[in-house]
Amino acid sequence: MRAKKPSNLLLGVASGISPFGMAIAIPTLESFAQLYQAPYSTVQFIISAYLLGLASSMPLVGFLSDKIGRRPVLLSGLVLFVIASIFCSTTDSLNSLIFWRVIQGIGASVGSVMARAMIRDVSNASETARSLSRVTAIMGISPMIAPVIGGIGYQIFGNPNGIFIITAAIGILVLTAILLLLPETRNAALVESTSKEPWSDKYRYLLGSKVFVGSSLIYAFTTGAFFAILAVASTVFYNDLGIDSAGFGFIWSGLTILYTVSAFMAGTLSSKYGLMKVLLFGVLLNVIAGLLFYSLVKVFDVTLISVIVPLVIMFFAHGYIVPMSLAQAVSARPEIAGSSSGLSSALGLVIGGMFSVLSGLVFDGRLLPIALIVSASTILCGLSYFMVLSGKRKNTA
Repeated sequence: MRAKKPSNLLLGVASGISPFGMAIAIPTLESFAQLYQAPYSTVQFIISAYLLGLASSMPLVGFLSDKIGRRPVLLSGLVLFVIASIFCSTTDSLNSLIFWRVIQGIGASVGSVMARAMIRDVSNASETARSLSRVTAIMGISPMIAPVIGGIGYQIFGNPNGIFIITAAIGILVLTAILLLLPETRNAALVESTSKEPWSDKYRYLLGSKVFVGSSLIYAFTTGAFFAILAVASTVFYNDLGIDSAGFGFIWSGLTILYTVSAFMAGTLSSKYGLMKVLLFGVLLNVIAGLLFYSLVKVFDVTLISVIVPLVIMFFAHGYIVPMSLAQAVSARPEIAGSSSGLSSALGLVIGGMFSVLSGLVFDGRLLPIALIVSASTILCGLSYFMVLSGKRKNTA
C-alpha cells in the first residue's frame, strides 16, 4: 500500500531552498569584498563553496534516505541548513564564511533530492512526471526572488552577513511545516529489503542503466547550457547591449517565469501524450535553440534579437526537459529512488559547473565561443535522449 501523497506545494518550497541559498548571496558579493577587504575573485568562493556542498552531498543524501527513510534525512538536512545559516550570519572571517557555506550547501541538498524521491515513492512514472513538473514550477520562483530579497536584506541589516539571518528564518519555517505536515513516503518493507544492499551495488546498477544515465545526462547538459550562459550573461548584456543590472534582472526574471510556466505545461501534456514524447519535444526545441543561438551570433554578432530569441526558446524547452528527465531518472529503479535522485542531481550540478568554468575560461569579451559551447551542450542533450530510448527498448524486449 502506498503512503499518502505529499503536498507538491510543500515539496516545491523545500526544493527551492537550494537555489534560494545560492542566489540570495549574488547581489551582495561586492559588499562582501569590501567587508573582508578581499578581491572579488576570492569572494566568489561564497557561491562555489555552496555549490560544492550541494554536489558532494547529494549522492550520500539519496543513499541515506533509501536506508533510513525520507523524513529523517530531510529534517536533519534542514536543521543543518539553519545552523550553518546562523554561523554564516555571525562569522567575522571570510574563510569561516566559506566553510559554513559548504555546510549550508550540504544541508540545502536534501530539499530537491527528497522531493523527487518522495514523489516517486507514491506515484507511477506518469504521475511522477506530472507532480515533478508542478514542483519544478514552484521551485523556479525561488532563484527569481532570492536576489531581490538578498538586496533588501542587506539594506535592512546594513551588513551582507545579514542575508543569512533570512535564510535561517526561512529554513526554520520550512522545517516546521515539514515536521507538521509532510508524511513519510518510504515504504517500510522497502527500507528493510534495501537497507543491507551496499551503496556501491546501488550505484553500479544505476550507472549501468542506459535509462538512468541517459536521463541524467539530458538533465546535466541542459543545466550545462544554462550555467554556460549564466556565467557571462550580465557582462554581455551590459557591455554589448547597454542593458544595466536592473534591466538584466528584469529580462532574466521574465525568462524564469517562462521556464516556470512551461514546466507546469509539461506536466499537463505528459498526462495526455506520455513522458517520453513530451521529453522529446523539449529536447528537440532545445537543440533548435542552441543551433539558432550559434547561427544568429555568428551571422549578426550580438544583438537583442540574436540573444533574446534563442534564450526564450531555450528556457521554454528547459521547462519541459527538467521535470521529464528527472522523472525518468528516478523511475529507473523505483525502490532506490533516493539514490537515483541524489546521483542524477549531483551529475547535473557537476557537469553544469564544468560548463560554467569552461565558459569563463574561453570568454574573451566575444559571445560566439559561448554560443558554440551552448550549442554543443544542446546537441549532447539530444544524443542522450537516444540513450534513454535504447535503454527503454532493451528493457521491454
